[in-house]
Amino acid sequence: MNAIEPIAGMRPALLIEPQPAEPAGAGQLFAAMLDGANAALERADVAASLLAAGKGGIAEAAILRAKADVALEIAAVAASRAGAAITTLLQTQV
Repeated sequence: MNAIEPIAGMRPALLIEPQPAEPAGAGQLFAAMLDGANAALERADVAASLLAAGKGGIAEAAILRAKADVALEIAAVAASRAGAAITTLLQTQV
């Protein structure tokens, strides 16, 4: 009988070495959130342009716009809460 031999393990196609991330501050996190919201808006604008040119779907454009709106709303709420926290700190009497 012919015996089936196991295949040797494959080498990884790409070696990924994790790089230590520097601790992110609140400002860096908020900037990253704004960058994400901006990217979402750009994707939504591209989808709307494609839709206007007759090359895109209305569902995709609507979904991307909704995702951009949610990202902007989250950024606005975060900014509002940060502002309120700063105001509270500044009004604290020592």
